[in-house]
Amino acid sequence: MADTQWWQHAVGYQIYPRSFFDSNHDGVGDLPGILTKIDYLQSLGIDFVWLSAFYPSGNVDSGYDVTNYRDVASQYGTLADFDRLVTAFHEAGIKVVIDLALNHTSDQHPWFQAALADPQGPYRDYYLWQPATATVQPNNWQSVFGDSAWTYVADQQAAYLHTFAAEQPDLNWRNPAVRHEMVQIIQWWADRGVDGFRFAGVTHLKKRTDFADVTPATAYYEDVADTVTLLADLKPVLVKNHLLAIGEAGGIDPSTAQRWLDPATGFFDLLLEFDHVHFWEQATPKLPVAALRATLSRWQQSLEGTGWNTLFIENHDLPRAVSYYGNDQGEYRRRSAKALGMLYLLMKGTPFIYQGQELGLPNAGFTKIADYRDLDSRRYYQRQRAAGVAEPQILSQLALRSRDNARTPMPWTHQQYGGFSDHEPWLQMAPGVAQINVERESHDPHAVLPFYQQLIRIKKSVPALRSGRYELIDTGDNQLYVYRRTLNGDNWLVVVNMSDQPATTQNFDLTTSELILTNLPVDAASDDRQIQPWEARLYHWRRLE
Repeated sequence: MADTQWWQHAVGYQIYPRSFFDSNHDGVGDLPGILTKIDYLQSLGIDFVWLSAFYPSGNVDSGYDVTNYRDVASQYGTLADFDRLVTAFHEAGIKVVIDLALNHTSDQHPWFQAALADPQGPYRDYYLWQPATATVQPNNWQSVFGDSAWTYVADQQAAYLHTFAAEQPDLNWRNPAVRHEMVQIIQWWADRGVDGFRFAGVTHLKKRTDFADVTPATAYYEDVADTVTLLADLKPVLVKNHLLAIGEAGGIDPSTAQRWLDPATGFFDLLLEFDHVHFWEQATPKLPVAALRATLSRWQQSLEGTGWNTLFIENHDLPRAVSYYGNDQGEYRRRSAKALGMLYLLMKGTPFIYQGQELGLPNAGFTKIADYRDLDSRRYYQRQRAAGVAEPQILSQLALRSRDNARTPMPWTHQQYGGFSDHEPWLQMAPGVAQINVERESHDPHAVLPFYQQLIRIKKSVPALRSGRYELIDTGDNQLYVYRRTLNGDNWLVVVNMSDQPATTQNFDLTTSELILTNLPVDAASDDRQIQPWEARLYHWRRLE
């Protein structure tokens, strides 16, 4: 019998194809490039890959403005390349999950072009339209980029809705024909051997039907309570093909997650929630560790026995974790990268590693707007400049927050362009790739990469760290994150100092425990009372106090 919940004891790895490896010398990563790196992924110990968008696209928003859901963009290869890649992954024992953008298409998609060409035709209702004029929009709704969510089409005296860019018109998920199209697309890719989907933007699918003004102006998509009812038509094709369903679900609360993950009434197997990744946005010089403890523990405890957590600290839309959670300067870069890996990977749930995270890659460090390719970053720059904000201040903010921080090409060697390509890459490399690359890390036992390999082996080999209960040990400070994993009397303890200062153990005892793994030399971790800056320890606790 097939293991229908294989993902509960698996480790995932997200690949951003444009930045993974360039095989055809054009400065852009591609599917054949991924194929050449399967041995590396095997050596890391992962069980499935999530491939970010590779569809033909208008290239307005990094491939998430799709023009054809049943093809591969020519810059990434061909469908034959995709088929070879899936076969090779499966032969290596690695499953394949792909992105599917549900909320919108490109304005160049044939459906939208048909909706423009024939306002009375069947494709018109694939999208959301309202009467409008050149000076009066249907309402005050705003896109996530801060401008109007409506684009006026003069010859039709109407405007279409776009929660994101104007080139990304929203689909009308209340139309059964749209849902049927998506069912057919899912089956088409299942027939090509994919093992699951990461459904992008699911919390944007449900819109207000009265089209009234809202406060705030983005609240028209915030009522997500019955979103899964819009997705119900898709569930049979997922079940029939034993497909993993991952939902990008920013903004939901744990009670909603419980319903969405319920096998009987829900839709998803895993949810990517974002509560814990917003702390880097706060205007504070230090990570609020106490708040992070509370947030991550709330999700761990809320889904205990009712759902399954997804564990991640990086993806293609976030800055690099070592630069916003950790400390990417000097000796602390390696140490904090390892500490963050132990912190999240050994919690209860399915861990995701984003490409380059296992090397401790820092933010891009771009110093001028011309360095950026991300639509959101460029528009933010334009809005801030128009508002009179000084350019150095804007660039400082982008250096911390831009999505391009995570999209720099993967460094494989110390050679020019990090061995990613022999041609100038589409985006500049992150700093320090002569020292931070797969080749160097693979031969350095003290590097971040072998530490991740150890974490993955331990996670997959210890039942208590796979499925045991999570219990926070609240240290009452703003430095330590300490938690316990227990299963049938087997007890493990994770201790992480998430600060630049030493921390003192007060309300937990380490003397009855065996140190299994640390990111410092073992003799440096021998003091049970003091935890060094960015030190991480895993203990096997022989007995509960």
